Amino acid sequence: MSRHQLIYLLGLFIVITLSCKNEPKVSTPTPSTIAKPLVIPEFSRDSAYAFIAQQVAFGSRVPGTKTHVQTKDWLVSKLKEYGAQVTEQEFEADFLTVKKAKAFNIIATYNSNAKKRISLSAHWDSRMIAEKDADEGMKNKPIDGADDGGSGVGVLLEIARLIQKTPPSIGIDIILFDAEDQGSESSSKWCLGSIYWSKNPHVQNYKAFYGIHLDMVGAKNAVFGYEGYSKANASIPMEKVWNLAETMGYGNYFQKLNKAPIEDDHFHMMANRSYPVFDIINLSGDSEKIFGAHHHTHGDNMDIIDKQTLHAVGKVVTAAIYKEDHGSFQ
Repeated sequence: MSRHQLIYLLGLFIVITLSCKNEPKVSTPTPSTIAKPLVIPEFSRDSAYAFIAQQVAFGSRVPGTKTHVQTKDWLVSKLKEYGAQVTEQEFEADFLTVKKAKAFNIIATYNSNAKKRISLSAHWDSRMIAEKDADEGMKNKPIDGADDGGSGVGVLLEIARLIQKTPPSIGIDIILFDAEDQGSESSSKWCLGSIYWSKNPHVQNYKAFYGIHLDMVGAKNAVFGYEGYSKANASIPMEKVWNLAETMGYGNYFQKLNKAPIEDDHFHMMANRSYPVFDIINLSGDSEKIFGAHHHTHGDNMDIIDKQTLHAVGKVVTAAIYKEDHGSFQ
């Protein structure tokens, strides 16, 4: 390039620069600079309660029973009705006196192509026995599982209904685990569904930004503390949700108390899928009855379900989802 050409290009640059400076500055907003409004749909405690009642009305949700399959079909139908892409994951479960029962994890996916995902999970089976019941004649009969199983599913079905009405842009995976509540002190056998799913996820190499697991979230005066494994492995998202609950006026439920570690579904999700999952689980009892007096008794029926508790959990989890989607969850 000649010296004259260099001078010409330099002059052209100066002219362009000056002309740009002399133009009036007009700020034109672009889609990336326009803050979208935060819209959090209204969680219905009555709807969540009705979803729990319907599960209980089917009867036993113990794998291998006719009513278990009927409940599964209903859950799949409702999630499809609410716009989810649903996967049924069948596996065999051995527990207590049962061998090779057909069990089903149910996975409802929203926005399958979204990279940022949150998993919401609960177990949907009900316990085959009531070993903690005071009535000896009732100990070998299956419980209703209104709180232990039914409540978490009821909250998530209501959230699925809201997602269909007000779709977030992030990915949501609602995972209902089967055969969680059929273990024993001698043989273990707890959390069979989450163990199976976490080793055989519905999507290869599945991993979420974080997960929220719900277990026993419907009883009156429930207390959700910092469960031990959640505190050790998922403290950042968990503390965000507990702080949110406090600002929303639900600090009496979401108490910032360190609690014992519980081998629940979230433990296996973290161990095998390597992303943080925290457990919202009622740990309101004493050292003898850590989960409450109704746990694994026939007192775990619709009478134990409190709409105020459902309201608190549902409102907080819904707000967390939509604030995360909005990008304003700190």
